[in-house]
Amino acid sequence: MTESNLFEGGCLCGALRYRSTHPPLRGVICHCSMCRHHSGAPALAFVHFPVAAFAWQRGEVSWFRSSPYAERGFCAVCGSTIGMRESVLADRVQVCVGSLDEPDRVRIDDHVWTQERIGWFDVRDELPRFAGSSSAVPSKA
Repeated sequence: MTESNLFEGGCLCGALRYRSTHPPLRGVICHCSMCRHHSGAPALAFVHFPVAAFAWQRGEVSWFRSSPYAERGFCAVCGSTIGMRESVLADRVQVCVGSLDEPDRVRIDDHVWTQERIGWFDVRDELPRFAGSSSAVPSKA
């Protein structure tokens, strides 16, 4: 393992900490209403790490079932938005980019659920956009 393959992060208060020894498989900015409500932000960026390379180092994530397809994770101590998990993507762990210690080290691949984007929130980039889920993964969330 090289230093460049180590990605770490956690919640605001430090009760939750995680580590991945593999770079993210992909990154996504989600504009759906559930991500907005979960985070309190106009959109939420996630990266997907391989589950085999990922470990929670400290604390236990609290999970809320937000739909038949997904659960959203947060810190029970400080309330920080930490991630999401979907049964159809059981080979990976999805964490919020804002929870990473070094978020500039990851790349975002596309925008999803743009049909629910807030009109005044317009990220100007050349990334692909999908009205619903991306064609890159079998997500149902």
